[in-house]
Amino acid sequence: MDRNHDNAPTHSDIRRESSTGAPEMTAEREVRPKRRVIGIIQEVLVRGPSGEIQVRAKIDTGASRTSLDTELAKKLGLGPVERRVHTRSAAAERPEERDVVRATVIIDGRPFDAHVTITDRKDMRYHMIVGMDVLRHSGFLISPRKGAGLGKGRPVVKSES
Repeated sequence: MDRNHDNAPTHSDIRRESSTGAPEMTAEREVRPKRRVIGIIQEVLVRGPSGEIQVRAKIDTGASRTSLDTELAKKLGLGPVERRVHTRSAAAERPEERDVVRATVIIDGRPFDAHVTITDRKDMRYHMIVGMDVLRHSGFLISPRKGAGLGKGRPVVKSES
């Protein structure tokens, strides 16, 4: 049996007796908190000075930044513009310059203070993209199966002003 400098059994040598009386080896397992699972399409609440809007957003692990439609940003009263960034979207031929504003993004009941880029997304399926800037430290697991049925219909669900 391995022992440490205090002559106590080491982690790998913890023994207990089984119901038959024979010694058994046991290993202590680290218990991790259960991670929340969200879908690739998710109902997200966006809050600004003028109210909040529930949006059907795409959870995009390939996007570095979170992006919101211009009209929604206006309705929420988001601003002032904190800075401008150059971003290249998947559909764009060249990088574009976008305004960055602060907003509170609530996903599955968890609020995130986010810097979101503002762009015209009115003709796109999702008026919001949640990118890795929010997801990186969220602890969420993203399931392609969960939320996949939410992709049909209009992206803006309800507005509360």
